[in-house]
Amino acid sequence: MKDILLDNNGNLQVSNGNLVIGDAREQVVRQVVSAFTGEYKNAPTIGGNAGNMIAGSPDPFWAGRVKSQLRQCLVDVDSVAVNGNDIEIKLK
Repeated sequence: MKDILLDNNGNLQVSNGNLVIGDAREQVVRQVVSAFTGEYKNAPTIGGNAGNMIAGSPDPFWAGRVKSQLRQCLVDVDSVAVNGNDIEIKLK
């Protein structure tokens, strides 16, 4: 999936006065995992709500829901796992 790339701060990447275009799968994964449900008004069911798990107990169905949401965003994922405080996502 090709798209306009953002840097780690969410700003557009610019090179030689042009927007940088490239593989945006990892960018989409970061955005879906960190977004809260309803944050994207054009897709109100998308949002991993990872921030809710920081201070609370982990949701046992979280990985499956995030994997399904990533498929809706056209990102093929092999696996999604939560290991303690780490989230591991393997792309195809």
